[in-house]
Amino acid sequence: ALPAPGRGGVARAEDSWSLRWQWLDSDGGLRAPRQPGPAPRVKEPRFTRADVAAHDGMGKDGSIWVTYRDGVYDVTKYVSEHPGGQLLLQGAGGPVEGFWAQWGAHHMSEKVQQALEKLRIGRLSDYAPEPDEERRGGGAWEEEQLDACRIQNRLLTSRYCEMPYVSETKSAAMILSYLTPNEAFYVRNHAPVPYIDPKDADSHVVTFTCGGEEVASPTLGQLVAKYESVSTTSVLQCSGNRGADNIAANGVRASGFVGGPFEHIGLGLLGNACWGGVRLSDVVRELFPKSCSEDVLDSLHVTFEGLDGYSTSTPLRYVLDPANDCLLATHMNGSPLPPDHGFPARAVLPGITGARQVKWVSNITVGPECSSAWNANYYKDGAGGGALQRLPMNSVILAPQPGWLVGTRATEVQLSGVAYGGGTGSPIASVEVSADRGKSWQPARCLFEEASSRGNVSKFGWVRFEARVELEAEGVGSVAAGHGGAPSEPW
Repeated sequence: ALPAPGRGGVARAEDSWSLRWQWLDSDGGLRAPRQPGPAPRVKEPRFTRADVAAHDGMGKDGSIWVTYRDGVYDVTKYVSEHPGGQLLLQGAGGPVEGFWAQWGAHHMSEKVQQALEKLRIGRLSDYAPEPDEERRGGGAWEEEQLDACRIQNRLLTSRYCEMPYVSETKSAAMILSYLTPNEAFYVRNHAPVPYIDPKDADSHVVTFTCGGEEVASPTLGQLVAKYESVSTTSVLQCSGNRGADNIAANGVRASGFVGGPFEHIGLGLLGNACWGGVRLSDVVRELFPKSCSEDVLDSLHVTFEGLDGYSTSTPLRYVLDPANDCLLATHMNGSPLPPDHGFPARAVLPGITGARQVKWVSNITVGPECSSAWNANYYKDGAGGGALQRLPMNSVILAPQPGWLVGTRATEVQLSGVAYGGGTGSPIASVEVSADRGKSWQPARCLFEEASSRGNVSKFGWVRFEARVELEAEGVGSVAAGHGGAPSEPW
């Protein structure tokens, strides 16, 4: 007989993910979604936890089984064939609940439920629910819940999920100032925020390795004391920014975000900040002189690993070019990095997509391109493409916001937005806007003086622009599109 609803692997209504999920219980407390898992099948094999433990990948046949709720799953092939499969080894021979409590995105993807359905081979005869204090913000998630910057961020942004915390800067916040305030800056976390007591920041160790051997393990305080402190203004943009635009323009098959909360991402996983720290080029050249020689330079990457377990890499040549202002950053807009932005140290790689700018940096390695799932499988340049690196030149109309009705009799509209050179290596020289789907263009006024007044002109920061644009006199109203950049065809 199958378990009654609400027991074993059968879903309860509050377990499933929905786009209307508010992350709150009826009492106002946090409650994360949980995958229901496939329903038990009639007459399916039964196994004990001891049976599952014997399939931990270390046996003669190398088989790997895991459990989720009351289900048993053979992931032997999945581990080697699917993105991030190697991470499942953390749960080999046992439950994945603890692993998924760390990497909460598994509970927010339809693909995970589909994969479980295919991999199920039976169910546990001695099943008992796993402890799940993380679901309500406990365990590894507890410390970050009361961080002051996080509390403000919840009020000033649009949120997609709480565990991991992901928020989007509102257009109004981007319009207000040249630098995006820390508390209004978007956040894209993948796992719980590692907690480091502020008084221990100077003693935080960053280990440098090459060829599998440790080269040096200085503290952050030692690095800051030894190398020149510098600052640079740079845009930070998540690799998934404008995910909804991508789906609308190119279809659901063009995006890996379909089927979860991130398919609704707008234009706000983007911000402009003044970052302070030490030049990575100074540190890397001193610690890895042989790797920085021209004969091997182009074959190497710099891999950054964070305390949260996230790791990814960027070409060494880009990091070494002093013109790129790559930093091991400790400050954001004049203040120590907030916990959500990598305190006490993060990689800041101007012109590079946000997925490579690792937070809570604990290890820096010079060697081959990183083989982690975030380089090998995610954040890639289309199907079959390489790992995303340089940002394209781009622009965004922030007001009127997408979908706003301008008016049926309007003859002109006041626009404002931002433009940035991305990884082109060139600053923005001018901006033009169009109100007729690219048939004609009108010049905008660029607020170049904002950057120059701070004495920190940077080709990687954005330029805010304003324009009063004449509209076609069609008498049918106009809707702000919010697009930017040169189109390959009319919008």
